[in-house]
Amino acid sequence: MAAVVTIQDGNTLLAIVQDGKVVFHTWDIALSHAEFVRRSVGELPEGAWVGTIRKADGVVMAFNSRTFYGNQLPAPEHVVAAVQAMFR
Repeated sequence: MAAVVTIQDGNTLLAIVQDGKVVFHTWDIALSHAEFVRRSVGELPEGAWVGTIRKADGVVMAFNSRTFYGNQLPAPEHVVAAVQAMFR
């Protein structure tokens, strides 16, 4: 299991989740989601998710990439579970 990362309220990062785990993340939020994916994996693998993670009011949340999904809605539950398992 990956190490748990404690983040502070207001922290924001980009992440890729695949097979129920955060497989890549970066604190470099100046990157677009497309550039983050390109640098991390080349192309987003089928079934993987990419988006933004943010902690607010003590809650770690994950939001879809508008670039990849056309919206910035909360991520699917299985993605949120993977993100919350790694980030506290």
